[in-house]
Amino acid sequence: MKVIYSYVQKNFLRYLLFSMLVLVFIYIIINLFDNLGKYLARSVVFKDIVIYYLYLTPSYITLLIPVAAIIGAFFIFGFMTKNREIIALKASGFDVNRLMIMIFLTGIGISIATFVFQETVGVWAQGRLFEHKSEKIDKRPVKIQEHRRNFFFYGENNWIYFIKDFDGKTSRINNAVLWNLDKGQRIVKRIDAAAGEYHDDAWIFSNAVIRDFDTAGTETIARVAVLTMPELVEKPADFLKRVRPIEEMNFIEIARFVQRKSKAGENVAKEEVELNYRFSFPLITIILLVICLPLSLVLRKGGIAIGLGISIILAFIYWGLIQSCRAYGVAGLMTPLLAAWLPNIIFGAVAVVFAAAIRR
Repeated sequence: MKVIYSYVQKNFLRYLLFSMLVLVFIYIIINLFDNLGKYLARSVVFKDIVIYYLYLTPSYITLLIPVAAIIGAFFIFGFMTKNREIIALKASGFDVNRLMIMIFLTGIGISIATFVFQETVGVWAQGRLFEHKSEKIDKRPVKIQEHRRNFFFYGENNWIYFIKDFDGKTSRINNAVLWNLDKGQRIVKRIDAAAGEYHDDAWIFSNAVIRDFDTAGTETIARVAVLTMPELVEKPADFLKRVRPIEEMNFIEIARFVQRKSKAGENVAKEEVELNYRFSFPLITIILLVICLPLSLVLRKGGIAIGLGISIILAFIYWGLIQSCRAYGVAGLMTPLLAAWLPNIIFGAVAVVFAAAIRR
């Protein structure tokens, strides 16, 4: 029995890896030819093009692994059916359902590995991809930002800043509002200041209005000409740092980002959709395997080719559905939770129907 399980699992993983390499190669070739004119026009050197695609590859792997998994399933059971190995196993009294359960459990492991890979290698590569593309491919020099206008900044110790104008050269703020929240996300202090400067490791605000709010909601107002706040740990350089897009954050960082933006009353639909998507997407490998495993056993003549066709069709339907739902979620027409999970729910229902309907 162990020999049979080992044979099926090794070949499934081998076909999965082979399919993955082919799919990633096709994606890279299509992207390369699509952008070749741009590379030549900008005189991008070969080494930088190679590095660009190396950084791009982890996102392709994450995207394509569900398709590679179901292609692997169709290949292994397609060849076993073609070589009459399935018939031989059934004739010897072996329950082939056990093989499907083993592939299903392998799919769970693949889903977990996909999640870990995306949250580590994937987000790291996305960050490097942005810098490399900007500097080496798009030939945009890295600008040292010295001014920022009209931005929120989420500081330490539950401080939130809204700064209308910040000059990095002089470390000076013009027109700022600061909120401080307690653990229950309640505003306990608000400071409106006309200006602020950083001296001797402390922010010094001028013409400030301080509002303190107690638990009963009573507001106390004080006006001061000079307000020194050494408790603010943010330094001028912190305000000039590039805000990383959520694609460059892992799920923990996104969750914290959502929490901080929510405190400031900002719309977090996009971030919440992305946060839920990080958990929902890896599970599609398991769901697609539940759909395709019974099919892979009943397809006979031309089963592998039909399986490839089914894999591609399912992949396009799923990607179209998930992108549509994400757009609806970001637009606020669908809750972030539903936007990220609805495709899985639909495909999960189809998987249950397939598993129940197909007689093996």
